[in-house]
Amino acid sequence: MEAPSPDWSELPADILRSILELLECPDNLRVGAVCTAWHRASSKAVCRISQTPCLLYCTEAAGPSAFGMYNLSEQRAYTIALPDPPIAGQYLIGSSHGWLVTADEKSDLVLLNPITGEQMRLPPVTTMQHIKPIMSGNGVLEGYEMFYYHGKLFPRIEKPTYTYRLDEYHETVYFKAVLSSDPSSSGDCTVMLIHQPHWQLSFAKVGGETWNWIRTDTDYTDCIHHDGWFYAVNIEGTIDSFYLNGTSIIHKRIAYQMLMRSTMAYIVQAPWGDKLLIGRRSRTTNYNTEGTFEIMAYKVDPNGRKLIKMTGIGDHVLFIGHNASLCLPLSDHPQLMSNCVYFTEHAVESLFEAKTKKRDMGIYHLESNIVTNIASPELWMTWLPPVWLTPNISKTRYAFKYPLLLLTV
Repeated sequence: MEAPSPDWSELPADILRSILELLECPDNLRVGAVCTAWHRASSKAVCRISQTPCLLYCTEAAGPSAFGMYNLSEQRAYTIALPDPPIAGQYLIGSSHGWLVTADEKSDLVLLNPITGEQMRLPPVTTMQHIKPIMSGNGVLEGYEMFYYHGKLFPRIEKPTYTYRLDEYHETVYFKAVLSSDPSSSGDCTVMLIHQPHWQLSFAKVGGETWNWIRTDTDYTDCIHHDGWFYAVNIEGTIDSFYLNGTSIIHKRIAYQMLMRSTMAYIVQAPWGDKLLIGRRSRTTNYNTEGTFEIMAYKVDPNGRKLIKMTGIGDHVLFIGHNASLCLPLSDHPQLMSNCVYFTEHAVESLFEAKTKKRDMGIYHLESNIVTNIASPELWMTWLPPVWLTPNISKTRYAFKYPLLLLTV
């Protein structure tokens, strides 16, 4: 007599969750789609492995309300359906802890987890230091007026002021946003924003009511969060640290103007404990396309306040661009290429303005100083600019309020 087929839906939930906790995002979502019991288990699973970053991008085939997602560990593309409003009409201001920072039609910032479809609104732009709303005679918001000054000038204001329509503010004023933690698992998440005028810093609490201006330096290009502190670097290699959880802001300068000849500067927390300063140099070709031709890695010596040039990063990999900058060990991500920098577009002048240009992105090999393609052929449209995302399947009480769809392309 043939033994009956096992009923896998009756697999104990604790065993199933222990399996789910060891899976990469696509496999986890596939398991959750098998049956109701497995879906319930996947919604309660807490992933215990370091997810491999994926590349998010728009495709013509997916339409305006979906993202393409290229999974580096599988070298495979997926399509993710997203909640309204259509993502193709928004702007991406950052990617951090599995969440995208987007700008809506009024240029207010919204957090979006593209894997779960969950969204969280941040304080309105009208609460920012340099901004005054422009209202119509009927009391309808029409645009914003920006006053140009920074911490060294304040309270003196430069003339003239600038006015922006609602639909142009986000592409001109915002540059990059970084989260301190995963807002779905932390009740105290802070968002740090690099913005105009003069590429300054402001921060807001998720669930808060206002943006808070940090009266300090200018020309910041990157920011990360580590062990309770934000670290920001400007184009000249000046590194500032900020502690925002006390009664007042604590500001410490770690390094001053240590970087020369870079188009863009990034700061990265290395798994072995050091802070790394990454310099990126780009050029313009005859086709008017910016191309990265050199990436340099330095170890920051906070005691001597100097940079130590590195010949490479060994069995590690870097991810830079419009995401929160990352350095990951190859032991956790063996499918990636060691001693390489995976980079996407991050040029201030072309990120939002040149919507039809070929994007400056690829894999930079630190040992040979060559650039190779992330995927061939390229899968993405030029708008929105592709961005790295570390998938986050954590669910809050709003879990799956939008029907998630994950399909192989």
